[in-house]
Amino acid sequence: MKKLYWIGALSIITAAIFWALDGVFLRPHLYAMPAALVVFWEHALGFIALSPFFLAARKELKLISGKQWGAVFWIVLFGGAIGTYFITQALFLTQFKSISVVMLLQKLQPIFAIVLAIIFLREKFGGKFYAWAALAIIGGYLITFPNFVPDFHTGEQLMLAALYSLIAAFSFGSSTTFGKYAVRTINYKLLAALRFGLTAALIFLVVMYLRVLAFPPAAEQWLILLIVVFTSGAASMFLYYYGLKKVTASQSSLYELAFPVSAVILDYIINRNLLNWSQMLGAVILVYAVYKVTKLQPIYKNIIGVVEKGAGMGVKLGFKTANLDPALAAELTTGIYMVKTKISDKTYQALLHYGYNSLQDKITLELLIKDLNEDLYGREVEIEIEYKIREVKKFKNPDAAIETISRDYKVLQNS
Repeated sequence: MKKLYWIGALSIITAAIFWALDGVFLRPHLYAMPAALVVFWEHALGFIALSPFFLAARKELKLISGKQWGAVFWIVLFGGAIGTYFITQALFLTQFKSISVVMLLQKLQPIFAIVLAIIFLREKFGGKFYAWAALAIIGGYLITFPNFVPDFHTGEQLMLAALYSLIAAFSFGSSTTFGKYAVRTINYKLLAALRFGLTAALIFLVVMYLRVLAFPPAAEQWLILLIVVFTSGAASMFLYYYGLKKVTASQSSLYELAFPVSAVILDYIINRNLLNWSQMLGAVILVYAVYKVTKLQPIYKNIIGVVEKGAGMGVKLGFKTANLDPALAAELTTGIYMVKTKISDKTYQALLHYGYNSLQDKITLELLIKDLNEDLYGREVEIEIEYKIREVKKFKNPDAAIETISRDYKVLQNS
């Protein structure tokens, strides 16, 4: 479990560093190309690189539900097309003289992601979120406007670049939210291939409308595009989706902070660009506020219900679970949670599963209670949710389920 966690963390950090390298060193070499054309070739070549994974997993396409396809298309539209286009435009507008500003503003992504979770997933956060979010916005302001005052006459068009960067941050943040939803049940290799293939198809319509496809990249630009594919493009997205399978949402947001930090360092090393004192102050405020946001947990409502008779699947797997009506968790996002369970004035540590049970082919709400093996049918339990451990997984066979539940139970035993 610990090994898989660190592999996932390292995957996300590596992807984040590649993204920073892209903006500081690679994308400037593509400045002469229209932004839409850069996005098209980046995704078209990326899909070619990922096509073996697509072909190997193509049979799984028929297993993707309507809601999952909706998440995929959101990822394609915002994370692939809109986000990549506007971050490229933002970098082009600065003429690569204020790269750190554009990169740092990307770290408002978790703010947008949580706002979307509040709106669409009905998660609730306390007043601390809004306080840290406000502080992050203040940090973003200081980064954008050196010496605190907007310069409406800047030749770098920094204000427009900042706006484009914020649009990209929203796009990538929302894409991350829906990506975490999609990767629960969709093969991460297939998801990465779909993202690049469908984005290339969408952007192809844009470049045809703009009539820029007739201007092929020069030899050096082809080389840079290929390097992008195998570093910050398809390779990074592959690593990122792989990492999302291994770590929690808040942990992934924390590891993504490697992106702005490495961007500022690389921007200075490669381009000798350095933020002034007020921008440095804003960067510290922004990164710290976002760090605090990523540590926040949603406020969960206690679940109270009566244990029902289940299908006996838990006993067959070697784990006796208590089954409840899934409707009791209607306001909860699916996942595996660490919880405290109160039964007859006694409190026990437990794991709660809420979501699709692939072995039973239905949504279930189940408790695995530490140090309790007695019959609970018909008894009332009160569940206080502490934090989310991981997303729900889809199992091909009982052995795979036993292996994963055994790892989860070790976490419970050590709690």
